[in-house]
Amino acid sequence: MKRPANESIVPPGGRWNYLDPLTGIPFSTNNLTVLLQEVRQQRKANDIVIESGWEIAVLDGICEQNSNVECLEAGKQEIPMTGEDVKRFLLTLKEQVGKELVSDEEHRRRADICLTCPKLGYVACTFPCGWVSGMLTELLGARHIHRPAELHKRGCTACGCNIDAKTYYPLDVLKAVDEKLGRLPDYWEHCWMREG
Repeated sequence: MKRPANESIVPPGGRWNYLDPLTGIPFSTNNLTVLLQEVRQQRKANDIVIESGWEIAVLDGICEQNSNVECLEAGKQEIPMTGEDVKRFLLTLKEQVGKELVSDEEHRRRADICLTCPKLGYVACTFPCGWVSGMLTELLGARHIHRPAELHKRGCTACGCNIDAKTYYPLDVLKAVDEKLGRLPDYWEHCWMREG
């Protein structure tokens, strides 16, 4: 069974779509939680027993019915990264402000490597996401930066870093961050963090 890779980001087209095979009713909304609530309500209204695991079956159906939704195997290990990981990383980077960021070309090269990495995950904000955005803006200054949409809320499960910010910092700064956090992340063998 599959589930959407990122349930908090609306798929291309701006809607979550699902045709419930049990009721024959089509659902379309910009909020996945609302869609699940509507499916549940319609099933109850049609005297269909709500069995354990029904949500997993609906998410699998969404993946099957919508080729525009990026999906993962439902049994795939959850990303062990939390908002606290991101917050700690950003606070540590803040101490490094003043050092030169890498070029846009180097950022894009690194981002391309990250997008193929098996350790790429989704950042689920467990504290106000506005704080993260504000901190990133402050850290990266007024510099016009290229942030590919595919990096939005993406992070490294090896180190717990936000990818669209991390890929802009020099290796020496990033290695100092790992050291300060007392971490020896198990980076992917092709990771650009293993360079230099």
